[in-house]
Amino acid sequence: DSYCNDWKGEIPPEVWSIVESSLAILEKETGSIFGGDDSSQSPLLLSVRSGAAISMPGMMDTVLNLGMNDNVVKSLSTKTGNPRF
Repeated sequence: DSYCNDWKGEIPPEVWSIVESSLAILEKETGSIFGGDDSSQSPLLLSVRSGAAISMPGMMDTVLNLGMNDNVVKSLSTKTGNPRF
């Protein structure tokens, strides 16, 4: 608990570096681009689930479609032929 509080609202550079390198691996493995605006490529969307040292049913938030932006919506709409994206 105190470890994250010590960050003072900022993600430490060493942690951010791990996030970036992990995203690069995911992009390479899936052939998708996270938050990309190139309609010729598939967007990489992530779902992120919080974790806790102790299980707390019903208390875990999940963030869906991380990486979605206006350009990704347009790209998906074009790719699927579905304007509801």
